Amino acid sequence: MEKHFSVLLAILVIAIKTLNTEEELKETGFGYPPPRHGLALLKWYVNNCIDNNMVALCDPVAGEFGFHVFRNIGSLLPPLKDKRTYTYFTIGNLHYRHSDDLPYEVRKYYDRHNKQSNMDRVIVKLNMNKNKIEEIYISEHYNPPRTFQLGASLIDDLRWHQNSTQKVFPIISQNIFT
Repeated sequence: MEKHFSVLLAILVIAIKTLNTEEELKETGFGYPPPRHGLALLKWYVNNCIDNNMVALCDPVAGEFGFHVFRNIGSLLPPLKDKRTYTYFTIGNLHYRHSDDLPYEVRKYYDRHNKQSNMDRVIVKLNMNKNKIEEIYISEHYNPPRTFQLGASLIDDLRWHQNSTQKVFPIISQNIFT
């Protein structure tokens, strides 16, 4: 009985909601309003760091823009089955080395004395052999109930349908989504 409970608990902990629409993203409250930076970070990432086939255009391995390995201690995300092929990387810690290379729109509300201005993260699962991003997650400082996976349709919407993004996030879209 105890063994079954442990397995069930492990499954429940790893059950991460997938967001498929901009409306679902908005409902999470992720990354806005300022001084939060996650929405600006996410929008910048999907438009500048991956191509249409999810090939990485920014180099997480080299630490570009403050990327660094996310070790997944505590199993926030599903365990990697093949750690030679796949690695999780995270971006968004504005204290981290090279994060000052992020665009001004992402960093502009940062205040080292205000935790809300540095709580948002984007986490990616990189296929090291293909240089391809397999999964994208967003998280409020690695808090399990505030961690979500992005579905392909939401990624497409954030990349190409800027007008619909402006309808969902009308106030902040003037600066973030241009």
